[in-house]
Amino acid sequence: MLVENYQIIKNIHIGLALLSGSLFAVRGLWVLIVGSGAPLQRSINRVSYVVDTGLLIAALLLMIIFSFAPLSMAWLQAKLFLLVLYVGFGALAFRVKYSLQLRWLAYLIALLCFIGMYYSARLHQPFAGIFS
Repeated sequence: MLVENYQIIKNIHIGLALLSGSLFAVRGLWVLIVGSGAPLQRSINRVSYVVDTGLLIAALLLMIIFSFAPLSMAWLQAKLFLLVLYVGFGALAFRVKYSLQLRWLAYLIALLCFIGMYYSARLHQPFAGIFS
């Protein structure tokens, strides 16, 4: 049943990934420039959680369809490694207890990790083919 819906699930995953990255970029700019705590920012946070949950579900469905073991393909390993870095640096960027300069640096590194994930997935090359 899932195999017949592969293209739909893949397109949903790609769309949600792009939306998630866009929401992260907006949230990051909002927090770093305007500051946190605004009502609109809380709404964007909630939407972001829903999008990220859908993204995770679509990724799991794709893994089930192809019986992927997460560490079986080099590009997928790179994507998962970059995902961990993306989440870590993204969380650091939103922590107000750190200096603004460190938070901007973490934000930019997180965006670079997102771009690396995107291109690794598109090209099916680890780290977007940079080190190949």
